[in-house]
Amino acid sequence: MLYMENHIGRITFSDTYLRQLTEQTVLQCFGVAGFAPLTLADKLLDRRHSAIEIATRNDQLMISIHVRVIYGVNIPVVVRALMHKIEFVIEDAVRIPVSHVRVYVDEVVEP
Repeated sequence: MLYMENHIGRITFSDTYLRQLTEQTVLQCFGVAGFAPLTLADKLLDRRHSAIEIATRNDQLMISIHVRVIYGVNIPVVVRALMHKIEFVIEDAVRIPVSHVRVYVDEVVEP
């Protein structure tokens, strides 16, 4: 749970809310085909539990996402746009700084 305090009181943000907000933002970006599914190796080695991982350190958010992109798009441009959009939307919604957003392109799919 992440929280923010102001003159009105304490506001708590659940991990589910942050994950859903990130998910909606990712799916609205041009060139993103969806989230990368978990591989068998990920499940067996317990490397990651979902395509979106959100952690906090020193009252800042760290977001990692695994996506699939559409064949033919400029991958670095899509990744940069995705990073900036996620950072903007999260900081605008919860007023908590995002220290970094990591985007992993796991797959390129045909449209």
